[in-house]
Amino acid sequence: MKFYFLLLLTGFALLACSQGESTKSAATNAIQPTVTLSRERIPASGWLIMTGKGFTPKQAVQSHLRRPDGTEFREVTILTDEKGGFEHDIDSLLLLKGVHDVWAVDTTTGQSSNVAHFTTTNEPGPMEKPNYPTF
Repeated sequence: MKFYFLLLLTGFALLACSQGESTKSAATNAIQPTVTLSRERIPASGWLIMTGKGFTPKQAVQSHLRRPDGTEFREVTILTDEKGGFEHDIDSLLLLKGVHDVWAVDTTTGQSSNVAHFTTTNEPGPMEKPNYPTF
């Protein structure tokens, strides 16, 4: 009787290990969250659009924005659409001049996107927000 019980436990352990491996490979093949920017240089009083893809649909992401001096703005929560994407406007009016870094973290999975970079300049820019195409 002990032998059959031990055999049964071993079978469950093997089944659990094989399911864990398939879960790991599925997670490895999952779409990596990414962010892209509508442009890489922003003039004074300008805008850009950060677009995100590959996040959990209809859930929150935390957007990060790091200043040229290395400090970070407070995180902004953005809700994704039914496809796991989002668009977010970034206004350069109050930003320091220099290179900024942006990325987003999927709050459901904990996965972080790539880090995208843009530069704010002293160049004059448009006074009103342009209508950028939707991606």
